Amino acid sequence: MNRVASTFRDVEALLEDRESQRAIEALVVHRAELIHILRGSLTELHDHRRVIAGTPAEAEDLSRIKYWERVLAWVKDQQGPHIIFMSRKIV
Repeated sequence: MNRVASTFRDVEALLEDRESQRAIEALVVHRAELIHILRGSLTELHDHRRVIAGTPAEAEDLSRIKYWERVLAWVKDQQGPHIIFMSRKIV
């Protein structure tokens, strides 16, 4: 069984943008909820792209849409009820 050594437990601090008592090492989210949120966001991006069609800003929206579609596809391919996001420290 894979376990995360330490997860973020101070959710109120995270939501209120306050300092936590300890550093965040991983964030565990419900996979189904993340898929729901990503689908909704993609719908909004597609709606916005249609509004700005033919303008220079459309290319940026298309780039964003492609990126988030790849993220959604990856999340959907994962197994289990949760997705674990880890921070990557660059030293």
